[in-house]
Amino acid sequence: MKIPLACLLAALLLAPAARAGDDPATVLVVRHRWHTGLVLPADRLAPPLAFLEQQFDSPRWYEIGWGDNDFYRRTDNLWLLAKALLWPTDSVLHVVALDRHPARLPHSDVQALCLSAAHLQRFQHALAADFQLNDAGQPPAADPGLYGDSRFFPAHGSFWFARTCNTWTARRLHDAGVDIRTFMTLRAKSVMSQIRDHGQAGACPK
Repeated sequence: MKIPLACLLAALLLAPAARAGDDPATVLVVRHRWHTGLVLPADRLAPPLAFLEQQFDSPRWYEIGWGDNDFYRRTDNLWLLAKALLWPTDSVLHVVALDRHPARLPHSDVQALCLSAAHLQRFQHALAADFQLNDAGQPPAADPGLYGDSRFFPAHGSFWFARTCNTWTARRLHDAGVDIRTFMTLRAKSVMSQIRDHGQAGACPK
């Protein structure tokens, strides 16, 4: 029995299609000396983080880090470091729009992780919850960042000795299903070594 061409075309158009959002995705953990940050592909940005598209001009990657509001901006100030560690202080998120893969930039260490689509969604929902957003789902303010096309955004949570940028990184990775200790993971070295030692490092197969 011959199938009319119009019916065949309609069936092809209505059939479920594989979507990029259903595929696993590679995210990266980057280290800058004693600080770690998280990098996700811009083409897999989930709706909770869609406000970043209005802040930056079509990057390939977003690098996101969390830290003390004062010390993050001036990391050479020992007084600000002591203040940040000894008592709770306000925090910010630093977002960098990257046009090149982070491995081609001057990070001291880069580790790739392959996340399932479900874990990538959980990861981004947790990241979005760290931003202070207004009723319209937009950040109320943004200041110039440290390098390149970057911004500082007001964040939720207080920074102090037991909750550093590296503790934050570990918690967000844990939200993404990564096997990592969140309690007292204070140093960048601890974050990177746990990823390697647990055999989790590696980009998604192409």
